Amino acid sequence: MVSGVQKPLKVVNAPRVGHILTAPPALVFSNHTIDYTCGHCGTVLMHADDGQVHDVMIRCNKCGAYNRTEG
Repeated sequence: MVSGVQKPLKVVNAPRVGHILTAPPALVFSNHTIDYTCGHCGTVLMHADDGQVHDVMIRCNKCGAYNRTEG
C-alpha cells in the first residue's frame, strides 16, 4: 500500500518506560492515507490520515530508531 504522500516521523531518544510499537510491517490505521516514514532511514512505518494518530512511539525494525507521532 503506497499513497504517494510521505511524511517523516520525528526521531527521539529511547524511552525508559512506556509502550512501544514496532514496524515494519507498517501499522495501518486508514487505507487512503499518508505513509509515515522513519525519520532516520525512511522505511514506511505507518499508514494513517493526517492528524489521526497522536503520541505513539514506534521503533523501526530496520534501523532501530525510535520515532514519535505528533502530539
